[in-house]
Amino acid sequence: MTETPLALHPPDPNITIRPVRLADVEPLRLSCWPERSPDSVYRFIARIRQSAAQGRGLGVVVMQQAAVRGYGQFVLWPRCGEISDLIVTPACQGQGMGTAMIQYLVRAAREMHADCVDIGAALNNPRALALYRRLGFRDSFRQMMSINGVDEEVLYLRLKFRR
Repeated sequence: MTETPLALHPPDPNITIRPVRLADVEPLRLSCWPERSPDSVYRFIARIRQSAAQGRGLGVVVMQQAAVRGYGQFVLWPRCGEISDLIVTPACQGQGMGTAMIQYLVRAAREMHADCVDIGAALNNPRALALYRRLGFRDSFRQMMSINGVDEEVLYLRLKFRR
């Protein structure tokens, strides 16, 4: 008998996660993406909200003491869904917020009838890769991507759902 991957467990009920709102644009920009323009963050959030309205995705924020402390999103693609753009403010890392967001988004992916979920991290981000593996994702494929204007090799990991 195999153990249920940690990604399939319910998120910690003590961590507040909710769908992203347009009112979150400026708090997200200030806490998570200070290098981005307000307009680019607005467009980014508006796109995922449109995907959510169509039942094809979800953007979430993690809150602590009424302040935005992180962001993550899920998009449903034809073959497999993808969790992306995960960020937790540096002061809040290591407190389970990233784990809880992934668990929340995996649950949403299953509710949207995804067969699997991919999640990627640059190879130079061993902390993220270790987290994803600990949650039950398995190495799947590599791809070169431009991250903040720099070409990086990204490892995608996959979590398949049982039927």
